[in-house]
This record gives sequence, C-alpha cells and structure tokens, in this order.
Amino acid sequence: MAVGWWANGRSCDRQLLRGNMLAASLTAIHLGLLGSVLGMTNQWVNAGRFAIAQRTRSWLMAGGFALLSLAQGLAFAQHWSEWCVVFAAMISSALVFRSQGTQLRAGLILCNLLNLTLSITLLSWSGIAYQVMTVLMLTRVLWQQRVQPAVPA
Repeated sequence: MAVGWWANGRSCDRQLLRGNMLAASLTAIHLGLLGSVLGMTNQWVNAGRFAIAQRTRSWLMAGGFALLSLAQGLAFAQHWSEWCVVFAAMISSALVFRSQGTQLRAGLILCNLLNLTLSITLLSWSGIAYQVMTVLMLTRVLWQQRVQPAVPA
C-alpha cells in the first residue's frame, strides 16, 4: 500500500506511473496468493499498462489495454462491483496513455472510486483504506497544483 500511496502523492507523472507499476505488481502477487484470479490478472495488466505508458502516448496501446480489460471482465467478472473494476481499468487505459497532470489525476480519482465499490462489496478493509487514502493523496496533489502549479516534468 505504501508504494501506491507514495506514487499517487507525486506531482511528477513519471513517478506516478513508475510507482503505480511497482504497486500493481506487488498487488498482483498478493491477490494471486489470496486466490483472486480477476484481481491478480487485472493488476498484472495494470502493471503492464503503467510500464508501457512510460514509453508511449499511443491511442493504439490505450485501446488495446482497454480491450484486454474488457476481455478480463467477460472472462472473470461475476458481480456488478467487479464490472466497476473492469470499467476503471478501461478508463485508466485511456488516461495513462493520453492524459497527464491534472487530467490524469482527476481521472484516477474516478477510477479509484470505481475500485472502491468492489472493496466495499467484499468488506475488504485494507482495500477500502487503500482506495480512500489514494483518493485523498491524488486530491492533495491536485489541490497543490491548483494553488502552486508544478514545474513540467
């Protein structure tokens, strides 16, 4: 959790992407050990998305990752809250490849709120804590950028 919070508290987009890549990888291992196939595969796709988005701004990659997330949902989602996670992954695909700064963080807040629905449904206190803190961290960075614009990375 700490890696994700660190990443989402950064005003530099590159650090945000790198930190979330590492956090998604660690979360994939964690969810795999817990037996959540959808959660694990979703996080491996997230890790790949964050890794590749550091190198390209391609619409093709954004669309490819969105379709991959949709395919995961069709294969594994069994509850409406799991579909919220799928939609969050699809939105995140467009965000990390095509937006930056304020737009990226505002969109990631939406994605975290969608992911929060699954944590609440599962009564996952660690998931709830992670999503709520991440929303707060992203909001703090947005507020700081509004008050004092960050220097472009």
